[in-house]
Amino acid sequence: MIKLRIVDLRSDTVTKPSPEMWDTIKLMDNSKLGDDVEGEDPTVNELEEKAAKLVGKEAALLVTSGTQGNLVSVLSQTKPGDEILLEEFNHIYAHEVGNAARIGGLMIRTYSSNKGVPSFEYLQSLIRDKENIHNPPSSLLCTENTHNYHGGAIISIDTLRRMKEFAKKNELKFHLDGARIFNAAVGLNVPVTEFTKHVDSVMFCLSKGLSCPVGSIVAGSKETIAKARKFRKMLGGGMRQAGIIAAFGLIALKPKWINRLNEDHKNAKLLAEGLKTISLPVKVHPPDTNIVIVELLEKVKIHKIINQLNNAGILAFNISKQKIRFVTHYGIDEHDVDHSIEQIGFILKKNL
Repeated sequence: MIKLRIVDLRSDTVTKPSPEMWDTIKLMDNSKLGDDVEGEDPTVNELEEKAAKLVGKEAALLVTSGTQGNLVSVLSQTKPGDEILLEEFNHIYAHEVGNAARIGGLMIRTYSSNKGVPSFEYLQSLIRDKENIHNPPSSLLCTENTHNYHGGAIISIDTLRRMKEFAKKNELKFHLDGARIFNAAVGLNVPVTEFTKHVDSVMFCLSKGLSCPVGSIVAGSKETIAKARKFRKMLGGGMRQAGIIAAFGLIALKPKWINRLNEDHKNAKLLAEGLKTISLPVKVHPPDTNIVIVELLEKVKIHKIINQLNNAGILAFNISKQKIRFVTHYGIDEHDVDHSIEQIGFILKKNL
């Protein structure tokens, strides 16, 4: 029996640790571990200090996931009854189970965008009058970079600067869902601080392109992180000997591992270019980073196509009734890309 070749392009969350990460774990002993809730885990403390310095913030906090990281960031900079502004396809709004409303007691107001870039005139129209007793006060502006739904689009540094100016003018805090912020930095070949210096808080994932098995980081002022630490505990995220997890993160934040994201971007471009050669009614969105969106221009049963891709060993998700998302990551090489182009083309031709 011929074994089916599997190319998992569903997400960069499916990555596995590198050999260097495993070698580091093998060398650990109990002297590197402690109770993190008590602030006694030396490996966690080292990771948090390194992460804060890397993104140019006063302090940082290891959390279990990006969702938890975004939530503690939002809770730390708002009060129940406040209103927060989120882009209409932002991950916090669309894919985090309404936690800001359910747990934070927050009103959510969405704004439309051009691949994550807002109309500042429209944003201004959404700001509530704080003196009006009938209005929930606007208190927080959020953005996402890179933007998942818009195909890993990079929100430019200038746009972030303008959003920060807007937030300051309107007395808002500014949070960045930077789950893939290092993809943005590598994509533009600039230090990550060129993005993070414009925001009050930032969350980034260790468990996506950086290939750690667990964890994300929240960074901001000492005051914000102190509040976030308490909210993390409230949400059940107070881990004990978490250094066993943090050790992976210390490797992931090395320059060479961050720069490795270039390989994922290169493979995404190869995938997009290959799919563009298929003469079919599809639009292949050019990738900024490691996410390729294929938009079907005819009405079809997209779940049928997804099932056929899965059966052929090409794993992917659809993000709407017309769009399929393919994500390159550590563990995917050029041969996988070539094989995927062949299989995706064959299946699309059967259905379009």
